[in-house]
Amino acid sequence: MPIDYSRPVPRVKAEDLTRERFEQEFLLPNRPVVIEGLLKGSAAYHKWSMDFFRKEMGELQVGIFDDIPGKEDRSFKSPDLHMKFGEYLDLIEREPTNKRIFLFNLFKHRPELKKDVVFPDIVKNWNKNFRFTFFGGKDSVVRIHQDMDMANVFLTQFHGAKRVILFDPSYSDLLYRYPFGVHSSVDVEHPDYETYPGLHHVKGYETEINNGDTLFIPSGYWHHIVYLEGGFAMALRSWSPHTQRYLRGLLNVGLITHLDEALRYLFGKRWFAWKKAETFRRANRAIQKSPPRKQEELATA
Repeated sequence: MPIDYSRPVPRVKAEDLTRERFEQEFLLPNRPVVIEGLLKGSAAYHKWSMDFFRKEMGELQVGIFDDIPGKEDRSFKSPDLHMKFGEYLDLIEREPTNKRIFLFNLFKHRPELKKDVVFPDIVKNWNKNFRFTFFGGKDSVVRIHQDMDMANVFLTQFHGAKRVILFDPSYSDLLYRYPFGVHSSVDVEHPDYETYPGLHHVKGYETEINNGDTLFIPSGYWHHIVYLEGGFAMALRSWSPHTQRYLRGLLNVGLITHLDEALRYLFGKRWFAWKKAETFRRANRAIQKSPPRKQEELATA
């Protein structure tokens, strides 16, 4: 039985969404939404394609990430291999593969492409320094995680389709988040309830995004992504209006991730063993605090 992620994500057309409506219905309540055609006024929306990147950047050597066991609690900072961008694009169009490119800064290699990107007037505090693209093959999976900077993410699909599962950050302990990190080892599509009983108590969202759709992933939301087709997307980011999340993101990026790496270096497997034990202690406390109604539902399930 999969985790309950049956809540639908609402969909709205960009032309029907003012800044005021977006703030009241989605930004301030920290509620996800799919916005259709948000970037259709940009050159990127009409120009960027697999063929475009093959022609313009096909000879570029790019870092590729693959699914490798043993990285349960780690951020993927170093690629597993390198290959020509054009060859990689051929691969993900030709066949299913777990090989992905993420947090790829196109503009580092082609600064002139910045002019292709328009920041819509839907929010006022865009972080324009971070515009990342993500590429993947059919059936590749981005395991469940939170974004370290706790920013709001506007993920626009340019080619292909993705299925996205989302969970509110209030479920972090029940999703077995590792201390000093933003990852979990749970498999949300094939949950092990015996090992992770807290998963009985979470409820999430599920949606699909296709070409031209922008998924608003609110600050701190957990997301699990499955590529339904080979393709690519771009993420724009804005700072959270919630002070606590904004400060948490700064702390994560500026201190916590570096402290985690230092302690892993000093203590090795003992550090991860402590983190794992603490994860279960926190989850067990959260289970005890779960609403009685959920416990009754669990007893009769």
